[in-house]
This record gives sequence, C-alpha cells and structure tokens, in this order.
Amino acid sequence: MARNRSITKLLLYILLGAICGGLVGELVGIIFGYFIPNSMVEKFFLETFLYEFPPATLPLIVFSVTFGFTLKVNVISVLGIGFATYYYRWY
Repeated sequence: MARNRSITKLLLYILLGAICGGLVGELVGIIFGYFIPNSMVEKFFLETFLYEFPPATLPLIVFSVTFGFTLKVNVISVLGIGFATYYYRWY
C-alpha cells in the first residue's frame, strides 16, 4: 500500500519545522539570557545565520511590486527541520 507523498507536503513540513525550531531556539536563548546573562549557552541559541535576499522591484504600468525576504536560521531551527523530515518519512 503506497502512501500519497508529495513534494509540497514535504516542503510544508520543512517550513513548519524551521519556524517551530526557530521559535523554540529564540525562547530558550531568551530564558538562558535572563537567568545567565552573557553566557555561552545564550550565545549558542541566539546566534543566527542571516541571509538577506535583496529586494527586487517589478514595475508595472499602474503599480509596482517589491519582493524580498530574509532567511534567519539558528541551531534549533535546523533540529526542527530534522524532526519534520523524520516525521514526514515515518508517518
């Protein structure tokens, strides 16, 4: 019995895993920052890889549209992506 798996479902799981992992990482970093300020644990959880895609403008006759976003990844968001792909693979 084959399961109906699609690439869009996998991408949705990866996106949700990254969002939930990023949220958990930020919360843990803030909690450790409150109780143990300037600690290595706080820096570990709050350190992020930041990549900004520059804005691109599409000028149209009546209006213009600008696209752009920032990718912000921390350690826990990578773990969230791992858990999401594991969940997708086995369930």
